[in-house]
Amino acid sequence: MIVLAAYILYPLVFFCTLLMCMASIPRIIYIANRKKLFDVPDNKRKIHLTIIPNLGGIGIFLSFTIACSFFVTPQLFDKWNIILVSAMVLFITGVTDDLVGITPSKKFLAQFIASIITISVADIRISSLHGILGIYEMPLWISIAFTTVGCMFVTNAINLIDGIDGLAGSLGVLCSLCLGLVLALTGNVGEAAIAFSLMGALIGFLRYNLSPAKIFMGDTGSLVIGFILSILSIQFVHAYNVSTPLGTIVHSHKGALLVALSILFVPVFDSFRVFLNRMRKGGSPFAADRTHLHHLLLDAGYNHSQAVSILVTSNILIITVALLVQDADPNIGIACILSISMGLFGVLYFLRKNKLERNQQLIAEMNKANQAVSEIQLPTQLHH
Repeated sequence: MIVLAAYILYPLVFFCTLLMCMASIPRIIYIANRKKLFDVPDNKRKIHLTIIPNLGGIGIFLSFTIACSFFVTPQLFDKWNIILVSAMVLFITGVTDDLVGITPSKKFLAQFIASIITISVADIRISSLHGILGIYEMPLWISIAFTTVGCMFVTNAINLIDGIDGLAGSLGVLCSLCLGLVLALTGNVGEAAIAFSLMGALIGFLRYNLSPAKIFMGDTGSLVIGFILSILSIQFVHAYNVSTPLGTIVHSHKGALLVALSILFVPVFDSFRVFLNRMRKGGSPFAADRTHLHHLLLDAGYNHSQAVSILVTSNILIITVALLVQDADPNIGIACILSISMGLFGVLYFLRKNKLERNQQLIAEMNKANQAVSEIQLPTQLHH
């Protein structure tokens, strides 16, 4: 079997996936419209007001897996087949949920199975926190448990942030691009090709998902994307080597761990914040509501495209900060990222609060004006 040079493989797998996804999405939209397979709006969390197909994840998954299965040979990455099996579990789960709906417990079970398969069989796991919270090397069972929880959390984070047109896809493009670059610079050609392939699929999908969206990725797409990104992040940290070209950019294993966290930070931060807020109020952390960052941005007066741009830019800022503070104590590095994130969230909170107060004031003034008109009309009617 011919093994392509990296500089040929990366653009080839990217464009093949891109073209396959762009070609498949219109057919999926057509079939979904013919068979009435739609995402029905609700009053709890969904933003859209019209019925829109939600099976875009099928096009993402098929184009991505076909390209990777063809180009990522065992010589480049011998664990791809294990990752594919795990991704298939999530794909089937997502399709089932998008078509007929399943309980959250069944989705969590599928995520657990997918994570355990990859972690235990492929041995892709976080074995050390490199000083974060004073933790270094972890025992095997703690490493497996910690990695399983991490994979499931990131998978759900991408799933939950998929709430407005283009958001999950745009953040997925940023994450896969960054992971592809760092994996390529560490010499992990197969893993980098997987990342670039995922990026191609997402860009092809975004052609039809940017506002106003013609199709959504659904759980079929978001579950698989979150899982693949979590595995690639772990593989990057595990395979990091300071002697590679990446060593001039990321200077240590602790820096690699901080950078990997920063790449996924916006969806992870959003989900963690929402979970804590829901539990603080005494509710279920998985109950649907409108408290995610994208909901707050919409309440503050931004449209879908502006909200996506703000969140993607914020994620780029967090990655930049992580690179700047990577040589400090890892706990200080995380504290810096959290401080900036909380500062940005504070700005958003007050923008939203002021917007809602202005809206309430405007409504009150309109009601007062309507009442005044009614009082003027009433004596006139009595006179007649």
